[in-house]
Amino acid sequence: MNGSPVGWGTGVRSRLRDEYGDFTPAQRRLAEFLLENLAVASDYTITDLAEVAGVSIGTISQLCRRLGLKGYQDLRLALARDAVVLEASVTGQRLDLSEGPPAVLEAIARVFGSSQDALTETASRLEPAVLERAVGLLAEARRIECIGVATAGLVAAEAALKLRKLGLDAIALPDTHQQAMSAALLDGRDVLLAISHSGRTIDTLRAAQLARAGGAQVVVISGQSRSPLADAADILLVTVSSDTGFQVEPMASTVAAIAVIQVLFVLLVERAAAAQDQLSMTQAAVEDRHITGRSW
Repeated sequence: MNGSPVGWGTGVRSRLRDEYGDFTPAQRRLAEFLLENLAVASDYTITDLAEVAGVSIGTISQLCRRLGLKGYQDLRLALARDAVVLEASVTGQRLDLSEGPPAVLEAIARVFGSSQDALTETASRLEPAVLERAVGLLAEARRIECIGVATAGLVAAEAALKLRKLGLDAIALPDTHQQAMSAALLDGRDVLLAISHSGRTIDTLRAAQLARAGGAQVVVISGQSRSPLADAADILLVTVSSDTGFQVEPMASTVAAIAVIQVLFVLLVERAAAAQDQLSMTQAAVEDRHITGRSW
């Protein structure tokens, strides 16, 4: 890969996510607390933050240096700035949940709110030139392999379905051994589209490395701009989510990744009349599989 793939964040919130995998356990605990309490994190003194986050003052200082900050005061200012930007981006988009059991309302607000945040932040970080380059590779590819594991595998399957609607030779293999074997046969005419929230899934990384070894272009959709998978990317599209520990699956990151797939799909449709014709044909092919009549 020539140079670093595009998609690096500059805000402290993005940096905390991007570098999370390289943090020490104590730094990860601190990063998780800051991300989950962004709105109030800047109000704490360094002593108070150490206590509520369950880390030492030394850990806070180490994290500041790792983020390229001069000290804790710079971290407080950066957190406050990110909190203001985030609040401004979602103002007026929150659901009006005024009636119902508190626990139910809290669950709805946290799940749907995190998805709203993820979509807003991801949209702000997508770079038009990078998207256009990714669309160009997909449009010209002989074959497109879409890969991912677990939840990311569902996104990969969605990507392959959308691309096939446009007449592109796209496939998503569910088994990781099949993914590796198929990736090993790709060459310079092909594209591997890899999805991974962490960027550290071994099977996805292995397939990407095999594809690159054969000369294929690797397009990565990931929630981490600094990860082994990001290093293997020719094009990196970064998603941003507000997933926290209470969620079993990274739902917000999945929603954001699917949104990126949809953006690529729309751009491909608008790129050429042929794609629009193919979409019409594929839609017509399954039209009779839907029940028509009155909707109840």
